[in-house]
Amino acid sequence: MKNLIKIFLILTIIPLMLLKAQDEDYSNLPGYVNFGDLSVFEGGDEVTEVLIDHNLLKLVAKFTEGRNKKDKELSELIGGLKLIRVNTFEVSPSNKEQLVARVKKIEKDLKNKNWQRIVRTKSKDEITNIFIKTDNKTDKIVGLAIMSLDSLGEASFVNIVGNINMETIGKLSNKFDIPGLDSLDNSN
Repeated sequence: MKNLIKIFLILTIIPLMLLKAQDEDYSNLPGYVNFGDLSVFEGGDEVTEVLIDHNLLKLVAKFTEGRNKKDKELSELIGGLKLIRVNTFEVSPSNKEQLVARVKKIEKDLKNKNWQRIVRTKSKDEITNIFIKTDNKTDKIVGLAIMSLDSLGEASFVNIVGNINMETIGKLSNKFDIPGLDSLDNSN
């Protein structure tokens, strides 16, 4: 019966939280990245958009609390986040140049806003950039941005906002299947 009540509460609360999330403005948070209007790239067959706001992250943190150390670390990590946003698109000959231009523009904007690039991969068919934003007062990481473009596959734009612990951030990839984060997980 307890499980039935939990399921009912989740099914009732999550839609209300999602409606509230649409009203919240995350753009004033220091770790937020404006990727611009990405809907122009939604013409392909493969499109993914994930938006997990602070309220839903707190709920997930509560449900991932466990008795073992890994669950507790993950719960603490998720609980400190404000927003996870993921957009992936199929790369095609018709949108490849636009996507490359978008990645370069965002890269320039991030550099101008004192984001630090921690990973850069560039080859004929692939571009990947991972940036972090630190709070100057506390030296804590408050934002993570990943832009990845594989001309033979997909483009990914990921933004994680909040208190980020780099030692455990890669574990989010396993929990939420976020592209690009698996390289940050040293536990594998």
